[in-house]
Amino acid sequence: MLGSAGLKLWVVVATLGVCSSFTVPAHGAACREEVVIGQPMAEVAAQCPQPTLKEHRDLLEERFEGKKTTRSTTSYDEWIFDTGPQEFMLSLVFLNGILTEVRNLGYGSMRDPMMPECRNGEGLALGDTIVDAYLKCGEPLAREKRGEKVAVSVDGEVTTRTSVAVEEWTYRYGPDLPGYTLRFENGVAKEIRPREFGK
Repeated sequence: MLGSAGLKLWVVVATLGVCSSFTVPAHGAACREEVVIGQPMAEVAAQCPQPTLKEHRDLLEERFEGKKTTRSTTSYDEWIFDTGPQEFMLSLVFLNGILTEVRNLGYGSMRDPMMPECRNGEGLALGDTIVDAYLKCGEPLAREKRGEKVAVSVDGEVTTRTSVAVEEWTYRYGPDLPGYTLRFENGVAKEIRPREFGK
């Protein structure tokens, strides 16, 4: 425990950006046998087909101790390869541009947003990640950036101020069925709002 004379105040400022993009499903083997943990993202991109889904987040952390300031940036990327119902989907996770995780996600094929669990909202849940939502119900009808949300927390001598990007996905099912909007903060669903029929 520091005395009052030796008390150090740390302030951590974190800024997090989130974005996602889709392409048509990748064709052919999703490079499971070709990629190696520790490879740079550029090398993996040259070996693999275009991912079906890309998610990207950036974290900027600043620490202040008196007049001393230290900064660090962490980039998170996840690529999903969906090559159809005959093959397992593949997830590649990169930290700061280096491949750190390779995992299977079950059999592929594009999700059908008209299946019952998507139409009635039962397939979507708070805590779902952007990837989870895609795997459950496919690409949304609309994706919108909603700016940033700022949160401040204090833990002992450390004050953390975090700014996270907010993104909304909307699934709609026609004039005779309701729709749903998911609000993602830092890539995680924090709110699910039902929409009026056909709106």
